[in-house]
Amino acid sequence: MRRRSWGASRPAVGGGHIVNSASTASKRAWPNAAGYHATKWGRPGLSHALHAELRPKGIKVTAVVAGGMRTPFLLDRCPDIDPGVLQDPVQVAKTVRFVLLQDEETVIPEVMVLPMRESSWP
Repeated sequence: MRRRSWGASRPAVGGGHIVNSASTASKRAWPNAAGYHATKWGRPGLSHALHAELRPKGIKVTAVVAGGMRTPFLLDRCPDIDPGVLQDPVQVAKTVRFVLLQDEETVIPEVMVLPMRESSWP
């Protein structure tokens, strides 16, 4: 079987920007969650590999690593969590916008957005 990169299968259009969302679980680990973390750590690796492959074609790739957000996904599953330690998803959207508004000659390969009071980060 012949390997072909994602970028090689796409026409050279000379621009664009891929933004991958990633979890802070891709930057840390806790006991008894090896499989979980293995899946999370792959996303930034994919983003960095695509960044290296597609940069010569003028395609930017950014991984946005987001900390806990006040969304039903988390709040419905963790009823004891204090919503005050989570961030509004609008803050992550603003970060994505910031990444996309960089000049053509600039790329931000990775950025992390954390709530100020998230307890899992020092």
